Amino acid sequence: MTFSLDSEWSGLRGFASLRQTFLFVTFQRLTAILATGWLLAGMRAEAEEIVILEEPVRVVTSSSAEIFPEVWLKPSIAPEGAVLPEDQIERARSILGRGLAKYPRELLTGNLKAVYALAQLRYRGVVTSGTNSRTAVYVKLGTEKAGFTDRHIEGVFHAEFSSILLRNQGRFLDRAAWEKVNPPGFKYLGDGVEAVKQGKAGLRSEEGLLEQGFLSEYGRSTLENDLNGIVARLFMSDASLWAMAERYPKIGTKLGLTLAFYQKLDPSFTETFFRGLMKAEERGKTGR
Repeated sequence: MTFSLDSEWSGLRGFASLRQTFLFVTFQRLTAILATGWLLAGMRAEAEEIVILEEPVRVVTSSSAEIFPEVWLKPSIAPEGAVLPEDQIERARSILGRGLAKYPRELLTGNLKAVYALAQLRYRGVVTSGTNSRTAVYVKLGTEKAGFTDRHIEGVFHAEFSSILLRNQGRFLDRAAWEKVNPPGFKYLGDGVEAVKQGKAGLRSEEGLLEQGFLSEYGRSTLENDLNGIVARLFMSDASLWAMAERYPKIGTKLGLTLAFYQKLDPSFTETFFRGLMKAEERGKTGR
């Protein structure tokens, strides 16, 4: 049998060439897989947060749990939010941009870092229209058919922001005078979520409640929620608030305390300012 060194060497070179080709193709495929993974991860990260407005405060929509405070991320609270569908982004920009424009920039930037506009909002086992943390407001944008009109959504924003202002600047609200308005021996339930669970979160203004100084049953849950209801109507130019304040002395007193609170937050928040919002609203409806 004849043995050829050249033929064996040629075979080895062919094998080495095939091995290099295999490694190169494998490397290319692995690189493509990794690049695709990075791209998808980047797309998911971008999908988790969509910036709707940058100024005067960031308005964002997201499904990420990171939008909530870390201390909320436990089973007893279990907050959930859902990113807005694309066709709701412009609506959120319009509603919240209009709401933010009603505040002095300094008051916003000093107390609010972000507003989260969400398609769904749930915490502590309750589906809700809005909530707040120390520095952020969370607002649900549902369908108008389900009652989530533009006015309702903006009103929720004002109510939730008033909770942050009360928490940060509570010294400006005369709580003693507020509590004195309430019926003798009255105590707030102490928890808004519990009020919802107990079916004590009605928002209708009824004669008996108004005479006691509450705009709604939900206002009886906490002083904060009591204030929220007045603030939402105040910033939404609700003419019925002024009418109720004239007819029911206790509502009038709480409205006066609310105005005093906001005037201390910023001198521009006078009764004239809020009545001006109402007139502007009326002009907008009539087109004059």
